[in-house]
Amino acid sequence: MSVEQKITRGDHPEPPYPLHPSVVDRINPQYADFYNKHIMKHQQVHLQPIEASRASGTLIPGAGPLALVAKVEDYFISREETTGPRVRVRAFTPNGLRPEEGWPVCVYFHGGGWVLGTIDTENVIASNLCARGKSVVVAVDYRLAPENPFPAAVDDCWESVLWVLGQGKLILNLDTSKLATGGSSAGGNLAAIMCQRAAALGSPKFSLQLLSVPVTDNTADTTNSKSWNENQHTPALPAPKMMWYRNHYLPNKSDWSHPEASPLLWEGDWSKLPYAVIVVGELDVLRDEGLQFGEKLRHAGVKADVYVMKGQPHPFIAMDGVLDAGKEAITYFCDALRQTMYPGEN
Repeated sequence: MSVEQKITRGDHPEPPYPLHPSVVDRINPQYADFYNKHIMKHQQVHLQPIEASRASGTLIPGAGPLALVAKVEDYFISREETTGPRVRVRAFTPNGLRPEEGWPVCVYFHGGGWVLGTIDTENVIASNLCARGKSVVVAVDYRLAPENPFPAAVDDCWESVLWVLGQGKLILNLDTSKLATGGSSAGGNLAAIMCQRAAALGSPKFSLQLLSVPVTDNTADTTNSKSWNENQHTPALPAPKMMWYRNHYLPNKSDWSHPEASPLLWEGDWSKLPYAVIVVGELDVLRDEGLQFGEKLRHAGVKADVYVMKGQPHPFIAMDGVLDAGKEAITYFCDALRQTMYPGEN
């Protein structure tokens, strides 16, 4: 019985949630096995209070071990262009000899639908990028909705970029001519927006964007997107859950098509955007908007490496401890970061 079919007298679906018939024959066996053993019995995020999800600990189970880095330090940064509280960032510094010009740097934004997640959520990905990409990674603890709806997260992420270019450059010994950004899901949305804002302003110049299952079109739904329609009952991010996130972050429907909410709809000069590595899940509602983002980059003459992870729903990159696809996705990102920042090694 599907989530939609199993409604209790409280008008509220209750676990367990077996895989929906529309995905059973298409889903990756590794994911299905882990889901059936560890996830099916738990309440879904969009069907319980936000506070319960935030207090539950791990946002996505199945992560692998942290990669070894030289040091990890948190900073609380002051704002240059926007108002609000200080922004917490976490800097991962790699082992080894620092290049004479300073470390390359990647500014990374976690996922969680702009509603969930913290600076701890994707430490595994950040530490891998740091260690294997030989770059400082600055992860950002941006404000969350519904307490802080759009554009709070965008403002916080932009402030983190400004800090990296200024005070962070001095504190962390950075070479900001080698600047990358990346993120997963909502974080991929924010990373793409940082590149577009920088391109529109003329600086800074990003050389790479790493986008995992990015939200690029907040106007997409089951009526206008093939992947939303065919994957609407997928585990991890079914269509109602994505709409739940969207409505918390973008309570004003007029903002859904704003380019700093939907970077696919940006009308700037796409040829000025950086090289992209994009990974999407075949069974993710967000699949097609990620593919379309890569297509628009290529049409503008920008290199975009796009990978579709067969049989995978949304969260695979955060499940590298149990999914081969998670390991592969992180490796695509790490290899691209290393090759972009150290071209002489290729």
